[in-house]
Amino acid sequence: MDDAEKLSEAFLRLQGFDTVEYEPDGNIPPDFLCNSRVAVEVRRLNHHYHSEGGRPEALDTKAIALWDTVKRILNELGPPTNGRSWWVCYTVRRPVKDFKNIPKLLKKALLEFRHDPRDGEQKIPVVEGFSIKIIPAEKIHDLEFVFASASDRDGSGWLLDMMQTNLQLCIDEKSKKTDRVRSSYPTWWLVLVDMIGWGLSEFDQELFRDSVVIDKGDWAKVILIDPRDPNRFFEI
Repeated sequence: MDDAEKLSEAFLRLQGFDTVEYEPDGNIPPDFLCNSRVAVEVRRLNHHYHSEGGRPEALDTKAIALWDTVKRILNELGPPTNGRSWWVCYTVRRPVKDFKNIPKLLKKALLEFRHDPRDGEQKIPVVEGFSIKIIPAEKIHDLEFVFASASDRDGSGWLLDMMQTNLQLCIDEKSKKTDRVRSSYPTWWLVLVDMIGWGLSEFDQELFRDSVVIDKGDWAKVILIDPRDPNRFFEI
């Protein structure tokens, strides 16, 4: 059992099933069988998804790396320290100068804001071509600085396109893989360990629902789970 399957097993047990059986039919789908009726397939949802027999999807690796960096730093800064949270948006206008120092300078800018917060919306240049906007949140969140949106002036929509493309590829390929055994069980779920969003925030989920169209096919449920915590999940 790999790490994605271990995490998914923990998630399934949290759903209240009486039994969660791993590979009930051996080394063929499904990965898990719950209560003898819900068949579950598992996969990582990652940036560079390769469909079987096809070419890898071409994604903007620098944009992805930047997005991952921002999310990581916001997580590192942790929960609110002054009884409030802030939305963080960033804007990219290429070429970005001093790209390699963005992590250090972004963290420095956010720590300075934490120590001297200002009311209302604030725009802070980090390096030439990369700036952030900090907006007061209406309520306290788990993090002090909560990722809200990314705007790449030269790569419109890359983030949502990335989510949509990789999700649909996973769904379509898993549908093909399970086609011959679908009749074995009445209900099928697809559980994806979210290595792109690392657990979508409430804001991300709303944006996703409003902007992304996914064809689930015959899957009763398609679920994204946070790779750090099987309690945090999002059903598409």
